[in-house]
Amino acid sequence: MRRFLSVGGLLVVLGCGSPEAPVDETVPSVEVQPPNILLIVADDLGYTDLGSFGGEIATPHLDGLARSGVRLTNFHTGPSCAPTRAMLMTGTDNHLAGMGSQSNATERQRVSPAYQNQLLPSVPTVAERLGAVGYRSVASTKWHLGTEAHALPNARGFERSLVLLEGGAGHFDDTPIFSHYEASWLEDDQPITLPDDFYSTDFMTDKVMAYIGETPKDVPYFAYLGYTAPHWPLQAPASDIETYRGRYDAGWRALFDARMAGAIREGVVGVDHVGVPTEPGVEDWSSLDADQQEVEVAKMEVYSAMVDRLDQNVGRLLEFLTERGDLDNTVIVFMADNGAEAHRMEFYGGNDEWVPANFDNSVANIGTKDSYVTLGPSWARATAAPFRDSKSKVAEGGIRVPAFVVLPDGKAGIDRSFMRVMDLAPTFVEIAGGSSDASVVGRSLLARFEGGAPAYAPDEAIAGETFNRRYVYRGDWKLLYQEPPYGTSEWQLYNLAEDPGEQNDVAAANVELVNELIAAYDAYAAEVGVIVPETPSRY
Repeated sequence: MRRFLSVGGLLVVLGCGSPEAPVDETVPSVEVQPPNILLIVADDLGYTDLGSFGGEIATPHLDGLARSGVRLTNFHTGPSCAPTRAMLMTGTDNHLAGMGSQSNATERQRVSPAYQNQLLPSVPTVAERLGAVGYRSVASTKWHLGTEAHALPNARGFERSLVLLEGGAGHFDDTPIFSHYEASWLEDDQPITLPDDFYSTDFMTDKVMAYIGETPKDVPYFAYLGYTAPHWPLQAPASDIETYRGRYDAGWRALFDARMAGAIREGVVGVDHVGVPTEPGVEDWSSLDADQQEVEVAKMEVYSAMVDRLDQNVGRLLEFLTERGDLDNTVIVFMADNGAEAHRMEFYGGNDEWVPANFDNSVANIGTKDSYVTLGPSWARATAAPFRDSKSKVAEGGIRVPAFVVLPDGKAGIDRSFMRVMDLAPTFVEIAGGSSDASVVGRSLLARFEGGAPAYAPDEAIAGETFNRRYVYRGDWKLLYQEPPYGTSEWQLYNLAEDPGEQNDVAAANVELVNELIAAYDAYAAEVGVIVPETPSRY
């Protein structure tokens, strides 16, 4: 990707490693439109759900983008929605942004700025930084970063926005995901009445296209499209569900095997990569009776329909950008916000009484607006096939997600270098010609995208924490701390080059390294203000 600067009236074209041209005041200024930036986020998408990452779901538009750009196979997020979005929007650690936990900070934690469950006013957003260099920012997204006026997107740099404030909602209406929750859709800072034909993915796409359409042609824009799909409850249009009838009758182990083969075929994992077929909560398909299997198959059919519908809408958006003349000058980044959702949320947080009393989860009704089902641990295991664990955990299955970048005139390929979600904000700012200050912890990936060195050196220790689940990366090594049944409540050590599924703990054989990485974690925790909760997380 070329970058364009106007220096002393001279247009300077910078490429990877290109020196700046000398300034010549006799050359008139030439105005060149900086690239637009489009960020697309899927909610709770599994690592192998896209065809370009090994899946069988029809995702031709996303796959076309992924294969024309660079697939980022070692890209890391937070383990759940809100911490990821805090890092995404600010370019700094989730604790420093005010989102050390997610809506469930304990009494001990709530006194700290790191656990306010909303963006801190003192931490600039990427939209604010981009606005300072002339970009217009718009959003159509799940927000999940606070409900007070100062935390809303229109107060944080977005000129137009449609947002779902909370962590989730029904996809056909504003049904909340818990009986004690709300589902608040705002346009800018005002409540909005959803149309009768509302479906979240369609409506959010309509809105981002409208906001982009309002943008003058000579103004570059940052568009944040953060779908709520395929977050639970699983709901999709009947015509899309019908496409997947019978596709999953063989069960989740068959899907796991197919997804692993697909991931290897696509090159997003190595040919010798051993997946993780089972873990606590995963059932043997043959242990289910015919009625139970029918229910489980229906869930996966609806889930796939949701992903399919998301891809259809990306196709609509790409067609719109093409017709507007923007596509060839737009940087596109796609990512999931965390690993697949494995919790049976029908039985979580009081839903065990509320769901049966208010929804019809009979097989024939699964996927409609008055049904409420979730994917469950066994299907989620298949969608996260190469890696251990799922959403809310900090093993690779919880925080390594499918992602790709498409740059104007950029190359295609696969990048296996370590990256993380907080790197995107400074990347976008650099693309726009701006600069980030010392408060930004993430690193711009632009040089890497243009063929340069990885953003992180092999000897650097990179730490993180959410829900008292902790990790430290250094090169191929990963130190991991999780409570049972996800861990041992002791530090465990894995060599991800040899054991990407984190199955062989080698801490006992590498005591010195473990101690070094623990020290690195302790320094990180002190720097960002980690506070250990009084009780283990239930999520």
